[in-house]
Amino acid sequence: MNRFLLALLVAPLSNLCVATPEIKGTPQDLRGLLYPTANTVTIHGSAEEKAYSDRAIVSLVVTTEDKQLADAIAGNSTLRDKLTRALSGAGIPQEDIRNSKFSSSPQYSWLGKAPSSYKVINRVAITIEEEGQLEAIARLADQNEEVELSDTSFEHSQEQAFNKKVKSQALARIMEQKADYEQVLGVKLSPIGIRTSNIGHRATRGAMALEEVIVTGARRARDDYASQSLESSARASSFDEIQYEAELLVDFKIQP
Repeated sequence: MNRFLLALLVAPLSNLCVATPEIKGTPQDLRGLLYPTANTVTIHGSAEEKAYSDRAIVSLVVTTEDKQLADAIAGNSTLRDKLTRALSGAGIPQEDIRNSKFSSSPQYSWLGKAPSSYKVINRVAITIEEEGQLEAIARLADQNEEVELSDTSFEHSQEQAFNKKVKSQALARIMEQKADYEQVLGVKLSPIGIRTSNIGHRATRGAMALEEVIVTGARRARDDYASQSLESSARASSFDEIQYEAELLVDFKIQP
């Protein structure tokens, strides 16, 4: 009798245990079930702005060679002093003319282990803001066999201002899209996060082409036939364009 009563009491409890739903899934699934996330939407905005470079850094390579290392060093220093005076006369401040540390390399002959001569190489970087100054540098490279124009890089003095400008424009376009969605869909979007996809600048194709013309033109001057074309290209071309770009992503929470 006691066993029969015990069975009657246990049976309902066992049925209750079987009826309880079993929860399965990954930890992320369980978190989503216990703490459901709000609906979100991501709006993308981008902007571009072009500006003209207003500054350039022109690199000259000065190479001198002599049988004695001391004479090669002295000759390199004398030539660089000459360049500095000529560039100052062209209106370039001396603080914008910078010399790198020189490097020397012995030149060996076919016979013997002793070096036959010593070569001293020095790089002079000149910051300029006018095309007339570029022409003065080109003439110095033409007139001195030991001097070669090796590189030209363009800069924009308002870089920070333009980076901020395109960023603000991209954000403004995002907010315009937000207002459109709210009006059409009848919802409210609240910002919960912002991500930067790309903010920066690059030279346009024209700027890179101008750099190539200047450098290759200076090298051809060694053959005495490109001096005039180099100067004319400097007069005809400006320090070309820089393109500033910004891409932003803003996450919004959708509220009815």
